[in-house]
Amino acid sequence: MKKLLSLRVLAPSVALGVIAGVVLWFVGAPGWWAVATGLVAAAAIALWRGHPSLEEPIWGKLTGERGRGARDDVQVLGWAVADLRGHIQPRALERVRGVARDRLAQRGLDLDAASDRPAIEALIGRRAYATLHSDVAHMPSQAALLASLDALDRVGLPGAARH
Repeated sequence: MKKLLSLRVLAPSVALGVIAGVVLWFVGAPGWWAVATGLVAAAAIALWRGHPSLEEPIWGKLTGERGRGARDDVQVLGWAVADLRGHIQPRALERVRGVARDRLAQRGLDLDAASDRPAIEALIGRRAYATLHSDVAHMPSQAALLASLDALDRVGLPGAARH
């Protein structure tokens, strides 16, 4: 918009519009027709001269460096965790499973060992265990994942809650 309103664009456009209107009036066109045609010609020339080239971006580039924790970081993280239906993305579930493996390994338990299942369920609860063992066809909801993370947080505390 700035380029369109610059003197470099407007001055020649207005001059050519005035010339077009005067020429039409001189050859016998009514005054209102000459003025209207001159205005249309000036507007068309201004638009033609002021249009952005393909080499120039229409919108200005983002200036300055964004710091960590910028406003859209949480939104981007939210889209990376869940899909449009509210189910967790497989990549996010794998990250939580990694946290669970580390946390349970501190207690000598293996998340993937069937023999440790009763002890893990006693520690974090059946729902959290089922969430951590979800498959791609049945991804858990965000609420189930958050409940699992809460249960894993309690594992680090003495006397973890049993569900």
